[in-house]
Amino acid sequence: MANPEQLVLVGETDNFYAWLEVQPRAKGHSMVVPKEHKESVMELSPKEWDEGMRLAREVVEKAEKGLGAEGASITVNIKEAGGQMMPHAYIQVFPRFTEDENAGTPTGAIFQHREDLQDENKLKEIAKEMDSVDIDFGEEAVEPHPESQKFQEPVEQEETEIAEETDKETRDTRKDSFEWV
Repeated sequence: MANPEQLVLVGETDNFYAWLEVQPRAKGHSMVVPKEHKESVMELSPKEWDEGMRLAREVVEKAEKGLGAEGASITVNIKEAGGQMMPHAYIQVFPRFTEDENAGTPTGAIFQHREDLQDENKLKEIAKEMDSVDIDFGEEAVEPHPESQKFQEPVEQEETEIAEETDKETRDTRKDSFEWV
């Protein structure tokens, strides 16, 4: 970070560098890193998060169009238990190729299914615990789009049923207009 001229940059924004990883795990493996020290991505403001993820997307597109990558995995590790290997925020971009040994393996495959967490009551309990936390990014609230479900006033049951019937008719009409190849 102190010597960006030594980095092999593949992208840059006002606040982030994207460089090729010096110990790559895939062709085009890149790191998207904030220029200013942040211990973790959890310290990024929502605007910084957006900027970093836009740069990660740019790196994916460069890998697909420039290297012939057929997909990509974007990984964000948070804290040591989450796999963060250095005390500086980073987003990893792994271009994926069908000829690679691990092609098609999702990054989430490292987690085994937990049967003890699949019970509907357990899922509701977990959701309740997570919903009990208020999140404040310290930014001004933005009014939701007028079509947002959170913005609209609750409607009478009869109006809802009419709207659902209209939506179904519209979907059916659209579905009939597609030609499936």
